[in-house]
Amino acid sequence: MKQRIYKMLSVLLLTMVLVNCTDRFAAINKDPGEVTDPDITYLFTNALNGLGDGYLDWFYNNSVYYWRYAQMTVARGGTNSDFNNVAALGGVSPYGMLIDMKEIRNRIEKMPADQKAVYQAFNAVTFIPVIDIAMRASDWEGSMVYSEAVDARYGGNMKPKYDTQQELYDIWIKELDAAITALTTADSKQVQIGNQDYMFKSDWELWARYANCLKLRIAARLEKADNAKMRTLLTSIVNQKDKSGQTLLITELNQQAVWAPGANEAGPGGGNSLWIENYAPSNKYSKFMRTVNDPRLRICFRTNSLNDAAITALQATPGISVPKFATKPVNEPWDRLVGAPVAPDSAGVKDYFGATLIDATGATYQRLPFVEYNYIKPKQNGRNGEYLNYVVGAPEICLYMAEFIEKGYITGIGTAKDWYEKGVNLSLQNYNNRAAKAQIPDYNTRGLVTGEVESLLAKDNVKYISGDPKNIEKIILQELVNLFDNPYQCVSVVRRTGFPKKGSTIWPWEPYTVSGTELKLPRRFPVNTPTIDNNKANWQTAITAEGFTPDNNTGDILNAERVWWDKTAPDYGAGQ
Repeated sequence: MKQRIYKMLSVLLLTMVLVNCTDRFAAINKDPGEVTDPDITYLFTNALNGLGDGYLDWFYNNSVYYWRYAQMTVARGGTNSDFNNVAALGGVSPYGMLIDMKEIRNRIEKMPADQKAVYQAFNAVTFIPVIDIAMRASDWEGSMVYSEAVDARYGGNMKPKYDTQQELYDIWIKELDAAITALTTADSKQVQIGNQDYMFKSDWELWARYANCLKLRIAARLEKADNAKMRTLLTSIVNQKDKSGQTLLITELNQQAVWAPGANEAGPGGGNSLWIENYAPSNKYSKFMRTVNDPRLRICFRTNSLNDAAITALQATPGISVPKFATKPVNEPWDRLVGAPVAPDSAGVKDYFGATLIDATGATYQRLPFVEYNYIKPKQNGRNGEYLNYVVGAPEICLYMAEFIEKGYITGIGTAKDWYEKGVNLSLQNYNNRAAKAQIPDYNTRGLVTGEVESLLAKDNVKYISGDPKNIEKIILQELVNLFDNPYQCVSVVRRTGFPKKGSTIWPWEPYTVSGTELKLPRRFPVNTPTIDNNKANWQTAITAEGFTPDNNTGDILNAERVWWDKTAPDYGAGQ
């Protein structure tokens, strides 16, 4: 009997020990992937990663659509007759970022008052990149869930409403104003994010500049939708000053919002190919750039294969017709950067879109130049360049200032000429710097050369001439050229201004004709019926209010049914 009792006691003691050890080991051996209480600065870094270009941004949106809507590029195989029929917007959503940013805000809100007070600058910056991404999505989709987004996890509405684009702009302006106030009044006691903020390293004034620049982008979109509100907003933007009394905007290279997580960053898509080299410059764009010898063309595109030796070899090969645009002596590199026509009606022109050229020795030659993929993907094909992404660049802001001064919307902050010339100058520097960091092939012969900035600004189709009615066109075309590597913003300029313009003597719009009939290009992406019914009623209310036809991807419908800010904007090629 005693033996049985001893055994039972032993089992009980062993069970108690094992349970205790299990509890202790559970705490020690917790799966490191199961982080239930993350440091909020790490949450911020994770969210900030979402600001960079994704794979679909470049593989799909930028190259297949935005570059071509801006008539900067053409597919090297020619334009299909139905290229204006599109699929859904790819890879642009603020919600992954918003999950992290709202968690940060929620945690700060629950802090004791004294602790909460020193987190206000950190709290403010959580709004800025979210608004940047959300604006990109709304540009092409209109109304969206925003004000009530991600609230379900905090006991909020499981069926969040869709905010109209007009409401979104009001919300974003209010949030950006609050952020700017918190950031410009931040003292030394504010908690620093440190290296987790790899964009600005907790420089609160730079974050405030970024926020004010987003307000400037909103103002630009209001030009046709609500011009009076645009003018009021522009006044508030330029009246917001930094510590030295200058306008609180990104207007210098050392102020730029540059997304560059580190030397190992591979760029959009990681190791995956983007196939952006499948695109050549458009004929009209390249002609404009070659006429003024703009260095950005040779940085952004690799030349075709048709140098003097190649032309000689091909001319000596029976049965080969050398493209008419390839003549000797070749003016390097400009004669090898000739682009192709964009209209589907031109897709059969063999000079541009014919078979690969092969000489008598079997050597092959490319007819067209193509996008320099190492500029966008500096580590592709075994190269070891450094990736940079100008989320908001100083040239963009300077050129907007020039445009709005020239149009008479704002005064008292310098001349349009000064802002314009500064914007062009800084753009050339940005492209040169990014090309150098990316280590593009032959950078030594493709990079910026001393004197080229001054030479470009003196060319007839670029030069600012006081009183010249073409100044506005020149400024806007430079906005487009500058934004080649930021196609989301580039195509927004095309949509709101109607440039490039049909009949222009500088850079004319070429109609996308099929059998002589011009195609209508989309102004938004399709909205498809949700497959989950949970919030379908709110979705239906939103698209009905917008006048959108669901599940339709045709260019005619997507051109006619526009998002709010775009409803009264000029059509592609119509100018202002």
